Amino acid sequence: MRGSFACRVGFGLTLAVVVGGSLVPEGVVDIDLTGIDKIVHLAAWFGLALLAALGWPRWRGLALIGLPLVGLALEVAQQGAGRDFDWLDALANAAGIGLAVALSAVITRLLARKSR
Repeated sequence: MRGSFACRVGFGLTLAVVVGGSLVPEGVVDIDLTGIDKIVHLAAWFGLALLAALGWPRWRGLALIGLPLVGLALEVAQQGAGRDFDWLDALANAAGIGLAVALSAVITRLLARKSR
């Protein structure tokens, strides 16, 4: 699939941003996410999962299983940065991942049909 290399590079960059943002100690960055925190989680993990699923379409299932586990690991690791574990953050992450993987299946099918 054309663009898979770009998706793979984008995935690597996005993963670095998501991991870095997740592990920044509380108070280091002065951004108020009150009221939109869960939307930010959903959007970040949606983008990450979409790039993974389009970059490696045959491994889409691994993104669906592996990325929520990475999200849970980051939630646990945040405690070392003075932040709290939040199940709702993990749920928002998983929702974004699920939506992205489903969308990637549709996109992949449409592109395959178009190339015939």
